Amino acid sequence: MHLLLTRPAGRNEALASRLHALGHQTTIAPMVVIDALPSLDETPLQHADAAFFVSKTAVQFADQQLAGRWPDIPCFAVGAATANALKACGARVFHPAPEAETSEGVLALPQWRTIKNANVTIVRGEGGRTLVADSLQQQGHKVYSWVLYRRSYPVLSPLQLQQWQQTGVTAILATSGEILENFFQQVPIAAHPWLCQQRWLVPVERIAQLARQRGCRDISVIGGAGDDAIIGMIGTLDSYGADPKGPATSV
Repeated sequence: MHLLLTRPAGRNEALASRLHALGHQTTIAPMVVIDALPSLDETPLQHADAAFFVSKTAVQFADQQLAGRWPDIPCFAVGAATANALKACGARVFHPAPEAETSEGVLALPQWRTIKNANVTIVRGEGGRTLVADSLQQQGHKVYSWVLYRRSYPVLSPLQLQQWQQTGVTAILATSGEILENFFQQVPIAAHPWLCQQRWLVPVERIAQLARQRGCRDISVIGGAGDDAIIGMIGTLDSYGADPKGPATSV
């Protein structure tokens, strides 16, 4: 399998190394760029009873602004990569099992039941889903946002597409709906059949539905966006066997 890895710069190399050890080819082509937003004089975490971090990037930018002075509040995360980043900062972390690394999985965690009518800060980038915020508000919490970064999507060149086709890319990893949509918006319509012929690896059913709407039929729902989940899914698709390096921390 020849996989196109599309996560932000610096988030693909460890996964690529593990895939190479399993006999796969990879091409790294970040399809999202992360830029920090200006710092605030006072962080919303200072008055929060709990916090939900949408990504490892959110943790990293928060740590920069907090200068390592994290409040002693429960911090919730979707995936292992975000949870591990929070643990490295000394935070109290709760996150769902690997097979439930979704917003719905976070909302189902029993620790929420110990927090009543709380001030909850969602640490995130611009845009994104409102499911967690809406659900928490329905439960009686007051929800605030701490928006730390902005996503942008690089322009594809005709040469990049040609290279992917010539080198035999057979699968594309799309860890967000925005990444998937960016492919179809930027790749010429004449090349959409090529996109639809690829195997798409996506973290959740919601993004699989977007892929189907675009005409893709070969779709694998990983169940999470971390390296271990991706490696596990790919292991079910081929005969290379288990990762010889064993499980590794997600990035």
